Amino acid sequence: MNEDNVALAALSEDGVEDTLVIDFPELKFERHYYFTMRKRVQNAEKSSIHDTLEGREERFVRDRLHKVSRQIVMWSQQFEKSCIVFEDLKEMRDSIDYGTRMNRRLQHLPFRALQFYTSYKAAFKGIPTDWIDPAYTSQRCPTCGHTERANRNKKRFKCRDCGHQDHSDRGASVNIALKGIMKHQNWNVAALKSLPQVRKVRRRASGAVDAPTVTHPTVRGYHADDRGGVSD
Repeated sequence: MNEDNVALAALSEDGVEDTLVIDFPELKFERHYYFTMRKRVQNAEKSSIHDTLEGREERFVRDRLHKVSRQIVMWSQQFEKSCIVFEDLKEMRDSIDYGTRMNRRLQHLPFRALQFYTSYKAAFKGIPTDWIDPAYTSQRCPTCGHTERANRNKKRFKCRDCGHQDHSDRGASVNIALKGIMKHQNWNVAALKSLPQVRKVRRRASGAVDAPTVTHPTVRGYHADDRGGVSD
């Protein structure tokens, strides 16, 4: 989970079944907009306007998170006996120190709300949820297991050991799924020598979803079908 997207990966005994990255950049932009406006009216000592802006931001964020969480659960329903595994980020805020501006953005990430909305929607569909320790999930290579700091460059991950390149958030979601499997199941996933193509969808301001688009070159053995899915 990030401030402008969430990455999903479905893992089974046969390997990675599917992956999806849901972009919602308007959430980041709107939260920054409302923060700037509240700061201005606060300096002007107009408390009533400040409260109005705070309420508008809360309703906007809640609406977007409900739509994204609904899409996560719908995507999960296509898999038999699925279980949704989240990163346990409750201690994240205690270790943040990236400067005033970045600290503010990270401290106010609504990750817990998105996890909560997803959990209760999943429960209505009979899908259990759980949390795992997120340590090194963003730095570990999902294909060879090599872990080294600074493997990421924004949304691009490149392993310095095997040369595997991937969408950094998609790779992290695969590692989270692997940790979930090791925590709950007594079987091991075969070595992930290749992964499906990254599929991305972007939520419009109206709540509709764009058609999935391929964001990285085709992995050998896979191609995108006309519906934006992945087949072999």
